[in-house]
Amino acid sequence: MEKESLGRFPQRKMKISRISLVDQVCASIKQDIVDGIWKAGDKLPSESDFADAFGVNRLSVRMALQKLSTLGIIETRVGEGSFVRDFSLKPMLSEISVFYESKDRYNDVQQLRSLLEYECMRLAILSATDAEKEELHNALIHYNDLALKYNLDVDNEDALKRLVDADFNFHYKIIKMSHNRLYKDVYFMVQQLIRSHITQLVRARAHRRAEAGLPPLGESDTHNKIYKCIIDSDVTLLRQITDELLGIKPVEGMDVFNGQSCATEKEHSQTNQDHDHDDSATKNS
Repeated sequence: MEKESLGRFPQRKMKISRISLVDQVCASIKQDIVDGIWKAGDKLPSESDFADAFGVNRLSVRMALQKLSTLGIIETRVGEGSFVRDFSLKPMLSEISVFYESKDRYNDVQQLRSLLEYECMRLAILSATDAEKEELHNALIHYNDLALKYNLDVDNEDALKRLVDADFNFHYKIIKMSHNRLYKDVYFMVQQLIRSHITQLVRARAHRRAEAGLPPLGESDTHNKIYKCIIDSDVTLLRQITDELLGIKPVEGMDVFNGQSCATEKEHSQTNQDHDHDDSATKNS
């Protein structure tokens, strides 16, 4: 009879979750923080108070708080207690960015920037405050000043580094203007990859213009076009401008000269590597 009874169960795997007291306490406190019962900076009740409220021992509460601390949701200060942190994904996500730093991931970073930056520009048009627009304008002025200095001395690596910092800062302000915290955290997490992408793109384009005997871009720089779109609330050109900014769409005078495209820095690098390899092979033969 017992076998017949069991045989009437649906033929599927049945998963039974056994949640420990620690995990239950942890989940309950975490949910209260999500619901806004405790906000960033608030001090949490003591271990004894939590133990009484949940009907568990203090050890279970202590382990639950340690778990929340490891996740970066709270912080425990010796002699003071536990406090809710301004939670961010940055500490955790920054640990995995190293896996995307290889040269063959250039297109991956380019595509990520395209998705994030286009969407954040669109959201910035909808939700940016006047104060944020003023900050962006100041960042643009600083960027333009450094861009002019670097493009007049394209072999100056210190000038390039300062320009890349200003370039990243300009785009990061737009990301923050979207008022999407997850976008901001993800962008900050991959900032080293983005800075590397900016460096390659800016250096290659500056050298091309210098070799062609062309002056610095000035007002025709894509960053100025982006700022104008945001200020004018014009979304119609954002896609095209984003593609031009990231080198997805070749730009005359930067990527294309008289209709003929130039090799990217990545291609130049590969050519140099092949040349070095051929030289080495010749010496060994």
